[in-house]
Amino acid sequence: MKKLFAIVLSFALLFSFLPGAATVGASTKMGYFSVLFNTNSIPANFEKQVKDLGGEVVYAVPEIGFVQVKASASSFSSLKGLPGVSMANPSISWTLPEDQRIDETSYSIDQSPGQKKQNGKKVTSSSVNPANAALWNLQWDIQRITNNGASYELGTGSHDVVVGIIDTGIDRDHPDLVKNLMPGSENFVPAGGFRGTEPYETGNPNAFDDIHGHGSHVAGSIAGNGAMLGVAPDTGIRSYRVFGLSSAESAWIYDAMIEAANDGVDVISMSLGGFDIIGQAFYVDPETGEKINLGNDVADFKAYKRVVNYVTAKGSLVVVAAGNDGINATNKKEVTDFLNAEYGGDGLYFEGAGFEVPGTVPGVVTVSATGPNDVLALYSNYGPDFIDIAAVGGDYRLYMQYLNEGRFDEYLANRLFEGEFNLSASEAGGYYWSVGTSMATPKVSAVAALLVDKYGKMSPSQLQDLLYKTAVDPVSGDAKWYFGHGHVNAYNALN
Repeated sequence: MKKLFAIVLSFALLFSFLPGAATVGASTKMGYFSVLFNTNSIPANFEKQVKDLGGEVVYAVPEIGFVQVKASASSFSSLKGLPGVSMANPSISWTLPEDQRIDETSYSIDQSPGQKKQNGKKVTSSSVNPANAALWNLQWDIQRITNNGASYELGTGSHDVVVGIIDTGIDRDHPDLVKNLMPGSENFVPAGGFRGTEPYETGNPNAFDDIHGHGSHVAGSIAGNGAMLGVAPDTGIRSYRVFGLSSAESAWIYDAMIEAANDGVDVISMSLGGFDIIGQAFYVDPETGEKINLGNDVADFKAYKRVVNYVTAKGSLVVVAAGNDGINATNKKEVTDFLNAEYGGDGLYFEGAGFEVPGTVPGVVTVSATGPNDVLALYSNYGPDFIDIAAVGGDYRLYMQYLNEGRFDEYLANRLFEGEFNLSASEAGGYYWSVGTSMATPKVSAVAALLVDKYGKMSPSQLQDLLYKTAVDPVSGDAKWYFGHGHVNAYNALN
């Protein structure tokens, strides 16, 4: 069977601060606003009150008292003043990265027999043998975390434990994923997709197929079992799709997290991240010179805190990416300066303290990325008391060197990407190479799942403690800025 390979310079899902056209320019245009209530409930008459303002409620997450409203910019002040409203701001959207994807000549892979879906039944670890995985010799990242496959002899997980993957969906027919895909995956992208810009999106809850590739790549690192192997190749996985090919609303992500927790998943893996501002965001219309105060996004940040509290109380541990901006995420000024440099050309500027989300939310496990030899990846965010743990996510040092030197053809011809990029499943039954904290996060999620399978169900705080104490190659001193408690190690976790 032919399998397509691709090199993808794929970063963690990035935050988009750009307001909809609705919040800039004429105040009569319609925009999207996030509203958080004083309690974890939505007032019974709120929808009518919004209609009276000429707007509509487009998405509600009642478990945390959060709604997204479409309304005119001129009605924003009135919206904030409605009874029961704690805070409101222009909605944050989350966008997929621009991938630099380079397809190359493929080669044959013979799938081993017996790779059939097992309908949620528990599987044993005896069938996992790296010698039978055709791509194992290319998986230097998984080799690092499993001590060259030695951890498979101690445990590979089971379908008694499930990791919920909040991402772009999954290739439900991928030969390396299908045997561990549990019933109950769901799509949270509504009909029309992001703000009506994706007419091919039907809103069908069963439409969780991955049309991007990111989610399938993440899933392969957790529970791949075939030509490639994940860290926990017999662990159950379930997909919660919140991205198509465009952006996602915060509300969809909150809803997916709550659904995953209600489904009883043990670990929620979120290879996404972005930034919030405690202060003010402004937009200057390049045509009119009009300066518009966009407020801040405290509502979205507070909502993230509520949803993490909700899922933690339900027993799910949340594992998130640190982000791929190469900055000290604990230095608020550095973050704000980064945002101004990043978005200044779009007429946006910020005042106040910037911080990464959801990595700074209490109760989550925040993961930095390393390349070969346990060195912090060039792109990985870091910071004291921000990073909890590190995992291999690949690097692009040679990639950038050869690109800048005009020798990129040589980089490809010599397959140098094999030594610094990570290989995993694609959205079309094949495989591709990628780098990012997106690639590091699922490996920590997988080790957490292995701990649950070994020791039994426990509280998220207990699981965190076990993860940090037993599942790492520990570090000390200033190294904690970059690697937290240490480099994740599945063998240590199970030994």
